[in-house]
Amino acid sequence: MNSSLSIVNERTYTPFNALHQHADQLQAQSLSDLLGNSESAQQRANSLAFSFGTLHLDFSKQRLTQQTLQLLVAWAQSCGLEARRSALFAGAKVNHSERRAALHMAARWPEATPAPEGMEAAAAFCQQQRVKMAELVTRVHQQAWFGATGQAITDIVHIGVGGSDLGPKLVSEALADCPSQAQVGVHYVSTMDGSQLLPLMETLNPATTLLVLASKSFTTADTQFNLRTALAWLSDALEVDEATVRRYQLLGVSSKPEKMTEFGIPEAHQLAFKEWIGGRFSLWSPIGVSVAMQLGVAQFDALLEGAHAMDRHFLETPLAQNLPVLQALVGAWNSQFLNIPTHAVLPYDGRLKSLAAYLQQLEMESNGKSVGLDGRSVNHATCPILWGDVGPNAQHAFYQLLHQGSHTVSADFVAVAQRRAEVASPVAEALEAQNSLTLANCLAQAQLFALGDDAIPPALRGYMAQGYRGNQPNSVILVRELDAWSIGALLALYEHKVFVQSVLWNLNPFDQPGVELGKQLATSLYQTLAGLPIEHQNVEDPSTAQLLRKVSEWRKQRNEKGSVE
Repeated sequence: MNSSLSIVNERTYTPFNALHQHADQLQAQSLSDLLGNSESAQQRANSLAFSFGTLHLDFSKQRLTQQTLQLLVAWAQSCGLEARRSALFAGAKVNHSERRAALHMAARWPEATPAPEGMEAAAAFCQQQRVKMAELVTRVHQQAWFGATGQAITDIVHIGVGGSDLGPKLVSEALADCPSQAQVGVHYVSTMDGSQLLPLMETLNPATTLLVLASKSFTTADTQFNLRTALAWLSDALEVDEATVRRYQLLGVSSKPEKMTEFGIPEAHQLAFKEWIGGRFSLWSPIGVSVAMQLGVAQFDALLEGAHAMDRHFLETPLAQNLPVLQALVGAWNSQFLNIPTHAVLPYDGRLKSLAAYLQQLEMESNGKSVGLDGRSVNHATCPILWGDVGPNAQHAFYQLLHQGSHTVSADFVAVAQRRAEVASPVAEALEAQNSLTLANCLAQAQLFALGDDAIPPALRGYMAQGYRGNQPNSVILVRELDAWSIGALLALYEHKVFVQSVLWNLNPFDQPGVELGKQLATSLYQTLAGLPIEHQNVEDPSTAQLLRKVSEWRKQRNEKGSVE
């Protein structure tokens, strides 16, 4: 009886099944148990902390053990992760639906380092474009780029959306206190309603403003409409035609050079990247030109160096010590085996205020899918819902729900250990105290997430409200200093995490078919609202119809009022 049962278990054993059984066993063990004061708890904590360069990742507040990681690594191996990783770097067509490679790593591959076989041509093209980008940046910094009226450029308006906006904007904010070579002002415009563009039109000098059109397809409606308004502003203010503005005060970045030329952008003012760099992975390409304009080429190169270092680590390090792999496995463990549906991103540094928004697109647009590579529906959880805010602000907003509500979440706490500031000594001391307070809050909240009521010190018990539920798994990512290298490595870490999870879930992380239909429906509705011929009639429903009627009614009242006045 026992012998035959053993044979059955051997036949049905897989790392995936073992993980489900292991998860059932761990459900009875809380993080308070795992983080106790025993010697084994100390050993566990030490074994779940990993460092790379200026990054330190602590997984000890996750609901897992060394056995969990071993099972997770075995699962990754059974999914063929190592072969898929090699194929990614070799330029294989890993984006199956669009039949192309995904070689964003080539955009940060240094010229002096031989690229992997299959990536050589891609890396060479990216290096060529990087040289051209550096020349254009130098022109601006040396005040040798002149607008239509002969004045030197002083400000950049970066017009993009999604991956053409979120990555550059995040890095510009994160490194804004780095000294710029030429004090070039960089401003980001992405919202299709014009609300970001209007204030810039009121404050910037149109004669010294350079527009950067960042659009992979060169057809995205949000970007095109913002550009149309910006060109109208410059043309009207400078009293020159739009063709002249395009010739002197427009820099194009796209994978469609023929469309840039057709639009009237001179070839000398065009930067290109290839279709094998996806929009949400394009920060490292010429899409990041505005970062280089703001911070200088040296800072942009340091950003690429940090990302490349993480590329090499991901490519060459065994899975059990590989940071992107471990982060991906822990995330998959939480969403798929512990059934935690949401993940909070909580940076404890105001310079990282856009990190959650950036990761929302990177992760949810990549792996927010329920159809596998084999065309069949996936019958388990995949990417969790990502959300978050700067930690100190979040403490006064939604932490109440996280600590004492009924929802289980996982979280990444991101903290910066030290901050350099070239200020007078008394101010530097005050800033150092603020940094210590911020770090203390980050570590305290991570502990409280994990331990709940057990985090209340004995001296405070009886004086503090109870009901901190605890057992909320979280990782703490410490960054030694928020410089270009560190943020490059951090963002590449998350990029590779996305790829690893796509392998675990058998998804294509490099397409986004789910965003297309909404855009098509919006086109028909725009034509209705603008009184234009309708190309494709949308499906009618009474809710949308009554909203259209209300908009038309208000617009009619406005027009009638305007004609009377």
